[in-house]
Amino acid sequence: PVFPHEPLVRVKAPIIEAQLVETALLLAINHQTLIATKSRRIVQASEGRAVMEFGARRAHNFDAAILGARAAYIAGCAGSATTYSGKEFGVPVLGTMAHSFIQSFDTEYDAFMYYAKTYPNACTLLIDTYSTLKSGIVNAIKVAKDYLEPNGYRLKGVRIDSGDMAYLSKKVRKMLDEAGMKDCKIVVSNSLDEYVIESLIHQQGAKIDSFGVGENLICSKNSPVFGGVYKMVALEKDGHMIPKIKISDNVEKVTNPGMKNLNRIMDKETGMAIADLLTLEDEVIDTTQDLTIYHPMSRWKYKVIPANTYTVRDMLVPIFKDGKLVYDLPSLEEIRAYSEKELATIWDEIKRFVYPQEYYVDLSEKLLNLKLEMLKKYK
Repeated sequence: PVFPHEPLVRVKAPIIEAQLVETALLLAINHQTLIATKSRRIVQASEGRAVMEFGARRAHNFDAAILGARAAYIAGCAGSATTYSGKEFGVPVLGTMAHSFIQSFDTEYDAFMYYAKTYPNACTLLIDTYSTLKSGIVNAIKVAKDYLEPNGYRLKGVRIDSGDMAYLSKKVRKMLDEAGMKDCKIVVSNSLDEYVIESLIHQQGAKIDSFGVGENLICSKNSPVFGGVYKMVALEKDGHMIPKIKISDNVEKVTNPGMKNLNRIMDKETGMAIADLLTLEDEVIDTTQDLTIYHPMSRWKYKVIPANTYTVRDMLVPIFKDGKLVYDLPSLEEIRAYSEKELATIWDEIKRFVYPQEYYVDLSEKLLNLKLEMLKKYK
């Protein structure tokens, strides 16, 4: 997990080479971080219910769909209907059937029966093509009783893709239970996001086991831009690194000068993250001493962390050095597990959707002094 005003990637290179990679780095990081962030919020709202990424046909072209599915899986989605992401990255491929498949048969029952015979071990039927309650669920139960159960199989699930999700899921659950199919899961999809999912679960009492989320996830519809920027912070001159600063009337656009390290301060007792601290590259933090961290713009606003109560993690690690890859590339499953483990170190109050508690991203005294001196100089 990362927070505003933190360096995600640090590039040290001749200026023209550094500028040549700017757009490529921003494209890769901004898009995939955006989709991972939105996906994580949706997964969080589902409270343990599986979330499938269903957004390819609404994505902003091919790469957005394929790389977006990968980012969604890292963030906790169970898998994706974007089959190429399965081939390319090993993302689990999930999905059911299309309405067009059902419409291509003379009757809905015929379509369900053909599908059941093709996928008897993993049969999930889409029940809203004609009428969810009067036709779809009736035919789904009939196929389960006519073919699946007599042959030792079970109907795995039914999917609702339109209508009032809360109302329909309750009615469908009742009909399935009365038919002795309490193990049959209910999947819903239709313009879902974290707020709709939260409402379905907590306010409306919907009987839903998993979610398929498309356009609102793959386009991060309500917040479609991740504002990562690429700024010069130092320039080498006569063998010395000279700090540089970007100044703006918009306070949030004022950069932190100099080559910096990003440190995550962890509470020794709980293992939870306390704050992130930006320091100059040559600074060393002594955990046996009290640590004072400062607001990025205000000296009077600071926090003191008592000695021996915290540990420090350096969050920046070398990826390329002298043009060579020096980083052990983890597998997709390792990245996903790492993401889950790291998110568990962030307090729930910081992860809530509405009015979250602000996470401290502060500066060392040395870095703050440099910043204020440079602001004074240029102003």
